[in-house]
Amino acid sequence: MTSWVKFTVSIPDTQQDTLVAQLSTAGFGGFVQEDDYIDCYVEKKKWTSGVQTRSREVLQRFAKEYPKLELRTETTDVEDRNWNAEWERSAGIVDATKKIVIKPSWKSLRRRDKGKIVLHIDPKMSFGTGHHETTRVCLRLMEYYVRRGDHVADFGTGTGVLAIAAAKLGASRVIAVDTDSWSFENASENVLRNKAGDRITVHKGSIVALGKRPFDLVVANIDLPTITKFLGRLLTLTRKGGVLILSGLLMTDLVPVLRLINRRSITPLLLADEGEWIGFALQRT
Repeated sequence: MTSWVKFTVSIPDTQQDTLVAQLSTAGFGGFVQEDDYIDCYVEKKKWTSGVQTRSREVLQRFAKEYPKLELRTETTDVEDRNWNAEWERSAGIVDATKKIVIKPSWKSLRRRDKGKIVLHIDPKMSFGTGHHETTRVCLRLMEYYVRRGDHVADFGTGTGVLAIAAAKLGASRVIAVDTDSWSFENASENVLRNKAGDRITVHKGSIVALGKRPFDLVVANIDLPTITKFLGRLLTLTRKGGVLILSGLLMTDLVPVLRLINRRSITPLLLADEGEWIGFALQRT
């Protein structure tokens, strides 16, 4: 049984998404957001001095950005548990786009969902339930650019939601990768739940697990540091004339991303946003 450390931060829900985005780079494996606090989870064996230091640095930077907030933290040890039960308390059907809905297995479809693309997603400790803006931003962009018969790569798949969406939007072959064991297991289960195993392959690993053959479309819903590190490889994996979709980015990341783009053979196609979050569709030239 896996032991976990729960790092709780007391913070109003209006600032939670921004803090989660920053803490996700510190090494946490998952988050549960409540009205006035966030529970951040990391495997106990991974609760290293480095993760603790990065967490403190994130909170210090955040406190400077929002000086009126009084952040309080608490650290506790927890045993493995049924994470679905944690989500069942609040997770419902998400209208991700005008034609895509995301539904956990414990919810029944509504009348208005008839004729829509339904993504059956049950979360574990993985990112991508449709409740976060970046998932919805990516799905909106994918609606525009996924074509029937496309070969698609999903880098940092989380629950597998974007890979599954690609298949249901018409992609004939999808490869999804994630370095996190929970995400690999969760995405694999969700692929089977959506009866998409004939078109989607899930690998546990980093970008090398995507192979060398270029794809028609590559999607990466991650964060700015990871995009900065892997942008060159992501472009190599995108065929010439193909589309690269990037998200996991805050509005404050806009200028750094534009600087990255200007150095590459990329044509911006579309910028989508929701709240404080943005996503790009880019064409490799």
